[in-house]
Amino acid sequence: MTNLPNRRGTGAFKWDLAKSGEIPLWVADMDYPVAPGIVEALEERVAHPVFGYTLVPDSYYQAFCRWQLERNHWEISPDHLVAAPGVMPSISLLIEAWTAPGEAVAMFSPVYFPFFEVVEQLQRRVVTVPLGVERTPEGPRQVIDPDRLDQALDQARVLLVCSPHNPGGRVWSRQELETIAEAARRRGVRVISDEIHGDLIFPGERFVPWHALSGADPRDVALQAPSKTFNIAGLPTAMAIIPDAKERQLFLDALHRRKQDLSNILAITAAEAGYSRGASWLEGVCRAVWENRQLLRQDLAREPGVEVYAAEGTFVPWVDCSVRWQNRPDASEQFCLMARREGVWVSQGRQFGPEGEGHLRVNVATSPGILREGLSRLRRTLELFDGQGLRGGRAEGK
Repeated sequence: MTNLPNRRGTGAFKWDLAKSGEIPLWVADMDYPVAPGIVEALEERVAHPVFGYTLVPDSYYQAFCRWQLERNHWEISPDHLVAAPGVMPSISLLIEAWTAPGEAVAMFSPVYFPFFEVVEQLQRRVVTVPLGVERTPEGPRQVIDPDRLDQALDQARVLLVCSPHNPGGRVWSRQELETIAEAARRRGVRVISDEIHGDLIFPGERFVPWHALSGADPRDVALQAPSKTFNIAGLPTAMAIIPDAKERQLFLDALHRRKQDLSNILAITAAEAGYSRGASWLEGVCRAVWENRQLLRQDLAREPGVEVYAAEGTFVPWVDCSVRWQNRPDASEQFCLMARREGVWVSQGRQFGPEGEGHLRVNVATSPGILREGLSRLRRTLELFDGQGLRGGRAEGK
């Protein structure tokens, strides 16, 4: 995971929006080449010169079930699975089916910003559950506040859970997830669990799928996808996990009404190959991401008022600059604009919700060399931004 292909000029959203010489540490895809087994499977399928309408083969569902059993020690029936066009399209469809305009959807915050967008675009109301922060030797750590959760669920019809959490990389424990499930079920609130980062777990940690919980409602929907796991976001597909037969049929009917029930032949081919032959490759990826995360922590440890959140997974660490930037409104957005002028792109925290102000999200799924240069530019921007703040303060005092 050190000698990486040059992605410039390939239409890569992450790289081709940045200018030559700039380092993009923002969009959540990885710079690592995909598993050889995926490339081989795609080459074999592309060798057949017809790409017509295609059924999802049983072997795909079986590969997914084997993956869950071997990786998460979770046995699931293929009958509970529905191939879907993607995680966010499925979330949109479910919110529309389960709520009426004006009704509330709860979500933990800060969180993946399309959660806010999809709820608001459907004319539903967002209710946030601000995540708490506890101090640990590894840095600040996102935690769930049960009282805030209860208050939000009293208003909501649906709860969106990001598991593992983005931004930050918290891999919720079984106890934390059971607390969420029990609180939602007690109030009749339906849960959508976005588990797209569920395979990107650091060595020694464990991901718990939603429907592996004893308290999960079988009508809840969990959504997994190969896009983050195997770095194939350009081949979109997802898996909806719905144990309840009636709810599963309603989801299938909704896909059909929206004309979203056709599969992407190359996405299914790549996903099945990944679930069948990608385990050792993924182990290497998770190890490389963990090492890069340690590099990020060590590099930013020298910066006063900057902390990297403790995490158990994902390649998008959460960086807290709120102490350094206190009393500076819109600091994260202004900092990111300055950082781009210095040649490095990171994600500004405010877009992940109001609780994200004063924070940054950094994508570390690249080579150590690229990451080191990006962090050097980030530290230079921190110094320049501090100077700008001091000048602004003197000007305001006149």
